[in-house]
Amino acid sequence: MKQIEATQAHVEILMRLQSIETESARLEKKLGGVEAQTEVQCKRLNELEEELEIAEATLASEKKRYATIEEELAELNLRITKSTENLRVISNAKEYQVLKREVDDNTKRVSEMEDVLVSMIEELEGLEKGVADVSRQRDDEKEKIDSIVQEIRNATTEERDALSAMVKEKEEISGQVPKALFEHYEKLLTTTNRLAVVKVSAGVCYGCFMNIPPQLYIEIQKSGGLHHCPQCHRILFCDA
Repeated sequence: MKQIEATQAHVEILMRLQSIETESARLEKKLGGVEAQTEVQCKRLNELEEELEIAEATLASEKKRYATIEEELAELNLRITKSTENLRVISNAKEYQVLKREVDDNTKRVSEMEDVLVSMIEELEGLEKGVADVSRQRDDEKEKIDSIVQEIRNATTEERDALSAMVKEKEEISGQVPKALFEHYEKLLTTTNRLAVVKVSAGVCYGCFMNIPPQLYIEIQKSGGLHHCPQCHRILFCDA
């Protein structure tokens, strides 16, 4: 391991940084649980949002189909009117019969399309009611969830404020140790599950709970400074 110089004061700052790290991890875990709880509460709202989106898309599609049939019906009625006018001036019997059959067919088609539109009006009313019902359920659920989420956040205000304060303190005191030492500490955090600085008591490392060499324990007790556990490589301090 590369030799890094550190005074006892530097080690004490690392001890404080470790304390901040440990408490931050606890708070982050708690707040993470709160976020998970919030996500559970939002699940039903998301389902209603999806249901509403589908219902609105279905309604829009049916309205478009209704409008298309209306346009076709208007064109067909216009064609019937023109054909009926032409019947009055046609003298050829064969042409008259062909045009008359066309008028009759179109008239029948108009009747069928009108029946379709009547049935579609009822369907559209049902779809509009369905959209309104789901929209109301969505709004009610959103209001309920907003209230629950606000309660959850209010209940964790102290934790979030504490976490914010610790982040600020870490930024302030990390600059009080040599850069190489701080980088060493940060690297240890990533390899030791966020536990880089631990106490040693009665010759036992409280990181891996293994005995350290007696001479090393004496050195830590006497001089302090930077010492590492031979087994887990965590930075050790003496628990007086």
